[in-house]
Amino acid sequence: MKNIISAFLLGTFFTSIAAADVIKDKAHFDTVGSVDSFSWAPERYKNDFRYDIFYYIPKSIETSSNVGALIFTHGGGGSTMNRQGSINTVNMYMPDLKRMADELGIVVVLPSANGLNWGGHTRGLMRDLGRMIKKDLNVDVNRVGVSGHSMGGMGITRSYLWTADEFAFFLPMAAGMDVNHQSEQHLNKVFNVPYVHLQGLKDHFDVFITRCQEQLKRTKDLETQYGERSMLDIVFYNGAHNYDYNLFKQNLIKLYKNFPRDLYQKELWGSLLTVQATKVENNITYDFDSEARYFWVEAVNSDLSVQERIDFHAKIEGNVIRIDMPVAPKMSKGLKLYLHSSMVDLNQKVEVMLNGKLVATREGKAGVLRNMDANDAGFKFEDTIDIKL
Repeated sequence: MKNIISAFLLGTFFTSIAAADVIKDKAHFDTVGSVDSFSWAPERYKNDFRYDIFYYIPKSIETSSNVGALIFTHGGGGSTMNRQGSINTVNMYMPDLKRMADELGIVVVLPSANGLNWGGHTRGLMRDLGRMIKKDLNVDVNRVGVSGHSMGGMGITRSYLWTADEFAFFLPMAAGMDVNHQSEQHLNKVFNVPYVHLQGLKDHFDVFITRCQEQLKRTKDLETQYGERSMLDIVFYNGAHNYDYNLFKQNLIKLYKNFPRDLYQKELWGSLLTVQATKVENNITYDFDSEARYFWVEAVNSDLSVQERIDFHAKIEGNVIRIDMPVAPKMSKGLKLYLHSSMVDLNQKVEVMLNGKLVATREGKAGVLRNMDANDAGFKFEDTIDIKL
C-alpha cells in the first residue's frame, strides 16, 4: 500500500505543468512555506464572532496551479470550549498536516471551532471556507476534500450531507455517526460523493466502532434497495483512537487521484434545506442559513422564515429528467434545474417529470457553457429549466 502511487505520480498529479502562483488573492492567504493563520467569518455573520483559520502552502507548489486542497477539522472535547483551547488543539494536529501537505503537494487548511465545537455551524462554515479556498487559491476546484479526527470527524458525520456537492470527498477518522442520524436521507448521500471512514478496532471510544458497523450495514441495505453501489468505504484496522498516518495518507492519495467532484452525475439522492435563522451555542451567536441546492437541483422562491427540508430522488434517462419528492414542498414555490450536455442532449427536447407528471419542457437548442455561481468557479452549466411548484 505504501507504493500505491510512485513519487513521480505524486509530483505530477497534484500540480499543473504550467507555472502559476498558487495564491490568487492575498486577502486571506498570503504566506507560502510556513504555517500562518487569519481571523475570519462568513459575510453573513453579522456579529463579532470570528474563526481562526490556520493553513499551510508548501514552498514546492508556490508556482503551481490546480493543486489539491484539504480542510481538516480538529478533535478536542472539553479543552476546545474556548478560543485558546481550540487554537492549542489545532497546533497539535498541524505538524502531521504540514508533513502531509509536503508529501502530497497539497494545501491544508485547519479551521478552529473557537468554542463552538463542530455543531450546527459546521455545515455553513465548511461550505463558505471551501468557496473561499477555491476563490483565493489556484486549486483544482473539483479536488477540495474534507477530513477530520475524533470530534472533527463527528462534525463530518452530522453535516456532510448538506455539503456533498461542494467537495470531492469526506474522510472522517475515529468517530461515528449517531444511529439517530442514520436515516435513509442522511445515509444515501454516499451514493453521490465518496465517504471513507478510518476506524481503529482498539479505539477506547468503542461506541464509534459499533456506530460504524451499523452505518455500513444500513448503507449495504440501501445498496440492495437501490440496486446501486455506494461510495462508502469504512476501513477497520488494528489501531487505537489516534489515527494511523500512513493509512490516512494512502486514502488521501487514492481519493485525490480517482475521485474528483462530479457535478454532472445523472442520478441524485438529494436533500435541500431552506431557512434563514440565528442560533446560539456555548453563548456564541452565529447565522444558520439555507442549503437550497444539491448538485443540479435547487429550491427557489422560498419563504425562509420557516425551516423546510425537501428530500428527493432525481434520475435522468435519455432526455427525460424524473424527480420524485415524497413530501411536496410548502415553503418553496419552485425548482431550478441546471443542465449540461453530458447529462442530456441539449439539441433535443428535454422533459421534466415531477412525481410522474410532466411539469416542464425545454426545446432543443445548443447550450453555452458558463459559470452559474460566482462563489464556485467549477459550477459550469449550459442552461437551466425553471419549475413552478
